[in-house]
Amino acid sequence: MKIGIDLGGSHIAIGLVQDDKIIMKKERSFLDEDRKNIKKAIKDSIIKFIEEILHEADLKLKDIELIGIAAPRNT
Repeated sequence: MKIGIDLGGSHIAIGLVQDDKIIMKKERSFLDEDRKNIKKAIKDSIIKFIEEILHEADLKLKDIELIGIAAPRNT
């Protein structure tokens, strides 16, 4: 099992991946309120979503072989 994190400019999505297929996904858009402390909003979302996914899939962190993060770059 793998976890993929897609961090966009206005959202975050986290998925549980098995055999290159997303089998569970959590996502949220960032509100203007979140942007005031975006680092905390991102960190809190990552922790919350990973905990939820692991719980719902009845997995432990040790069952995850890899966590990948995709993020936009500033140009």
